[in-house]
Amino acid sequence: MEVENRPTVKGIIVGCSVPTLVFSGLMLFIAMPNIIAWLGPNPPAPEITYGEFPFRIEYELNGELIVIDDTLICEFVGFELIGPKKIRSWKSRFVSGNGEGGYLLLQIVENTNIYCCVGNPEYYMGDKDSYLYDVLPYDVLPYFARKKPGSGYYSSISTTELLDKYGIKLIGWEFSEPIENSFH
Repeated sequence: MEVENRPTVKGIIVGCSVPTLVFSGLMLFIAMPNIIAWLGPNPPAPEITYGEFPFRIEYELNGELIVIDDTLICEFVGFELIGPKKIRSWKSRFVSGNGEGGYLLLQIVENTNIYCCVGNPEYYMGDKDSYLYDVLPYDVLPYFARKKPGSGYYSSISTTELLDKYGIKLIGWEFSEPIENSFH
């Protein structure tokens, strides 16, 4: 049996090239803040971890009045890493099962799903330190979006375009207020 001659460094067999070692070291250096964040302490946990938030939306679709009475259920599910920062993780669902996350499906038209954003769980559960809290238009709820089947992103849609292009006219809405939560 023949033994392959490989270069060694202090008895360790080196099985990869110098560029591969340099690249691996660079990747470890880049990933280090994420590794440190993941191993670090969690942010404070919420005192209230579950909430139910009823809402009502009335709209017309081609002249027909449609009323949606539903409840958004929000739950704390632990912690996750977003970039180099560990954050609280929340999930939400509708009692009706209609929609996904904070987006309620209104109508499927022209191969496009029209959604109404009723807010995300960070908002309703009082997580004002959330990275989402300041970027979503809570002062203008409801917020409309469209999503083509199979795509993973939402794009906003104005109420004018909603009416002109899809025949959907918002009549009224009532949403629950967010809770006051504390974190420890």
